[in-house]
Amino acid sequence: MKQGTFEKQIFIQSDVKTVVGVVANYNQHHKIHPLIVKVEQAQDAPAGVQRFFITDQLQWGPFKFKIKYRADIISVTQDTVHTEAFQSPGTYVTNITKVTPAQSGVTLHETITLKAPDLLFGYAFQQAQTAHEEMLKRIKHFIEA
Repeated sequence: MKQGTFEKQIFIQSDVKTVVGVVANYNQHHKIHPLIVKVEQAQDAPAGVQRFFITDQLQWGPFKFKIKYRADIISVTQDTVHTEAFQSPGTYVTNITKVTPAQSGVTLHETITLKAPDLLFGYAFQQAQTAHEEMLKRIKHFIEA
């Protein structure tokens, strides 16, 4: 298993509550996450957790394929969203999103840690970095439009 962490940040002309609301609403993530094609809310989530099953459309060279994984919203506070995702075989993603006031808006800052089997790590880590960079741009556009 390999593990890596990356951070992404963007300024959004909005308020903390609005941005946290968008980030914590997985039912809207197919509109802002470039890989997500389907979001299903689970009915059997553990107490205090919002659980979803998400389908992503990925591409590796000429091959397109879909993966389905479990994503849990662990906690949402006034300014932070903590999520965890698991996809077989053994891929784990933890995301801590912090939204802080800045000038005439907010700064959205993500810290993402990905753990995956050695053979999958490079591909998964690159896909996550690219997708989250695009997702932050889409969140900005979604909120500011």
